Amino acid sequence: MSPSCCGMRSVRIIQVGNSRAGVTGLDQLLEQISLEGWAPDDEGLAKRLVGGLRTAGNYVAQTAEAAYAQSLLDLYRAYATGTQKPESRCASEVSVKR
Repeated sequence: MSPSCCGMRSVRIIQVGNSRAGVTGLDQLLEQISLEGWAPDDEGLAKRLVGGLRTAGNYVAQTAEAAYAQSLLDLYRAYATGTQKPESRCASEVSVKR
């Protein structure tokens, strides 16, 4: 499903270290990074990815920054090589189970 399906940013659950985190705008960020011409092993990519996630409105604690950076690098490598194109969901479609 396209993130533009409902005019909202995509919502994804990603593995960050030993925890899972919900993030918004990740699919758009990966696409933007690709359009900017970043290669998966470029110096500074991790900082750009974490900064982009924050710019999209996600909270990334300084103590978790390295774990986020590693997770985002792994996701970008998969995105850039075409080995992972996960389906995103619009924020209005996400339900929280209790």
